[in-house]
Amino acid sequence: QKPKSVKNANVSQTSSAAASTDSITVNASKIGVVIGPKGATMKALEEATGCKLDINAPSKDDSSKVKKPQNATIVITGGDAEGIAKVKTAILDLSNKGYAKLLQSDNFGEFSTMVHPRYLSEIVGPGGKTIQAIQSALDVKLTIPSTDWKPNAPKVGKVKLCQVGIAGSKEHSKEAKAVIQSLVRWHHHEITHPGLIHEQVDVPQEFYHCVIGTRGSEIKHIRGNFNVEMFMPNEDSVTDSIIVVGKQSNVDRAITYIQTLIDRDTEQREKKYNDEFY
Repeated sequence: QKPKSVKNANVSQTSSAAASTDSITVNASKIGVVIGPKGATMKALEEATGCKLDINAPSKDDSSKVKKPQNATIVITGGDAEGIAKVKTAILDLSNKGYAKLLQSDNFGEFSTMVHPRYLSEIVGPGGKTIQAIQSALDVKLTIPSTDWKPNAPKVGKVKLCQVGIAGSKEHSKEAKAVIQSLVRWHHHEITHPGLIHEQVDVPQEFYHCVIGTRGSEIKHIRGNFNVEMFMPNEDSVTDSIIVVGKQSNVDRAITYIQTLIDRDTEQREKKYNDEFY
């Protein structure tokens, strides 16, 4: 009887070991997020779930030779079925969102705000500077969706709004939402663009051509010469006015120049009218 008992025990242990082994495949470019600084994120996942993670990813040399995206396999061993399910969900979250709810505090929540796709680039900012400022100042994580929308593409039907994900404490996420709304409406916020203000300039549409200039020459001149950003109104703007953003003194100078362009165009129109009339 004893040999039978030992044999059955061995079979049971083998089945248990097989049941506690699993794997998950993610984009190789996301492995750094799963590992974290000095392996901190991966270690936290292991401690939270009781699982052991073993990453099989292509080397950097191999990745550089292949243009198409490569995958990495993460082998999960140990732990129970619940722990494996949790760690797989967390790995997918890290890969897709850049954070895992499993590793966050009890005050952590997931929220979102809807924006027109034209503003996604402003939320990210040049080189990711704007989104990094929001995440760092408010200790939140923003998820920017992909979109097929293009500014110069023919418009067919209503543009579908994009959902920007916000993850963090309820209070900080609410602040992050306010920052995003400010960027969409006024193209700046103190967190992302410290020291900058905006002014609205009422310009009749008949003068848009002289403010824009040939192939945008005047807008380029205003931006470069006065160190400001200038935004013409569009169908999604919260105002019909031109918005000028920058330091107060620079904005004032830019507005003075815009008024000069309008006055000059008005004079030319009046002169042309008088010449034709007489």
